[in-house]
Amino acid sequence: MKRTTLVLSLGLMVALAACKGKNKTENADQQTTSEQQADNSTPAASTPANEPKTYQVAFSPDTAYLGKTKEAFVRVKSGKAVELSDADGKVTGTEITYELEVTNKNQVGGNGIFINPGDFRLQLDNGNNLTHDNYNTLNVDAESTKSSENKFRLPAGAKPKTLNLFYDETRVSVGVELK
Repeated sequence: MKRTTLVLSLGLMVALAACKGKNKTENADQQTTSEQQADNSTPAASTPANEPKTYQVAFSPDTAYLGKTKEAFVRVKSGKAVELSDADGKVTGTEITYELEVTNKNQVGGNGIFINPGDFRLQLDNGNNLTHDNYNTLNVDAESTKSSENKFRLPAGAKPKTLNLFYDETRVSVGVELK
């Protein structure tokens, strides 16, 4: 009787050890399968092949004072650039979009200021100067802030270098860099 119990308990331990080993390999197989599925799903989450190239546009410095008495505080921000292409995939140029925020530093009861981004010039690395493709003028009351979105369209292969801001016979140059 003792011998039978001993044989049965030994058989039971061997069976349990065998089952534990199977569970480990099954779990390992399941983990490998789920990792492979995760790896296969990663390319689907990436950008499509026909997605246009986009860049961040950095302005340095991003703020400036304009006007004879420095009454216009200008901030250039939220710069983005998108590479434009035709139906064949050939690059036709780059469109730069940025936000212009203007604060009138005059006291209440003082004069309003009128900023026309159409007067601004974007100097390219080849020395050419461009005017805006699309812009919005700003009429800013005393002690208030307004903003507008503006766009430049660059020819293919050209890179922006400097944005020249003009107001009330004053000029400030801001460096422009695509990242």
